[in-house]
Amino acid sequence: MTATIESIGFTATHDGEVALAVLIRFPNGGMSQVQILNEDIAKVMEKADVAAAGELVGKPWSVLNI
Repeated sequence: MTATIESIGFTATHDGEVALAVLIRFPNGGMSQVQILNEDIAKVMEKADVAAAGELVGKPWSVLNI
């Protein structure tokens, strides 16, 4: 079993830019949040073969590795 994307949202970076906030759930129940910078969101969505960021929910966290 692999970690999956639990939810997504948007947040601001330290520089005030928009980033995708991704909550990841691990098989042991642990959770972690990572940020995907605005310039990388399209690459992640392409790798995951989704048209909208909300469609990332349920995908394996490996789609975030671009």
